[in-house]
Amino acid sequence: MFIKNILMGITTLFLSLSLNLYAQEQGGGHHYVLNLIGSGNMYPSLVPDIDGDSIDDDAICFDVELVNGKNRQIVGTATDCLSNIEPSGSGVRLVGTTFFHMPQGTLITRGYTSVKPVGHPTTTPSGQPVTHVTGASSDQNAILGGTGVFANREGTVRLSGMVDMTNFTGDEGTPIAFDCLFIIDLY
Repeated sequence: MFIKNILMGITTLFLSLSLNLYAQEQGGGHHYVLNLIGSGNMYPSLVPDIDGDSIDDDAICFDVELVNGKNRQIVGTATDCLSNIEPSGSGVRLVGTTFFHMPQGTLITRGYTSVKPVGHPTTTPSGQPVTHVTGASSDQNAILGGTGVFANREGTVRLSGMVDMTNFTGDEGTPIAFDCLFIIDLY
C-alpha cells in the first residue's frame, strides 16, 4: 500500500509537470508584474497606428528602468509613449503605448489611460512625491506585438501608476518621474 501511494504521487507529479510544460509550449499563459520606475526626459517619436489609417502616429515618449515587481530586480528598460492627449474633467485621457524591452524580447502594449491629479499628498515607496495617478485596464487584447518569446502573443494589461509632473513643461527634454505598475497576462 505504501509503495502504491508513492508511485501514485510520482505519477501525479510527473503528469502535472508534463501538462504545465505542454501548456507553455502551446502558448500557455504567463503572468508578468512589471514596474516602470525612474525619471525620463520627453522626446517625440512614432507609435504603431492608433486610428486605423495604417500610418504610425505621433507620440511623446519617455525611457525608464523596468523592474520585475515580484523580486524588485531590474529586467530591462521601458519606453512609455503618450498620444491623443485630451482634457477630461480635472485630468486628461490619452492613449498609452508601452514598449517593454527585456532580454527575452520586446513586448508592445496599448491602453486607454486616465490621468488625474492626486487628491492627497502622495509619495512613492522610494520617497518620490507624485502629482498625478494613472490607470488603464480592459478585458480585451492589449498586446500590439512583440519579438522573441513575445512574438504572436495576446493578453490583457492593467496599469496602476503614479507620476510626478512637477518639472514637465511639455517641451522636449523635460522630465516626468514614473512609478507605474503593469500587470500583464498573456494567453
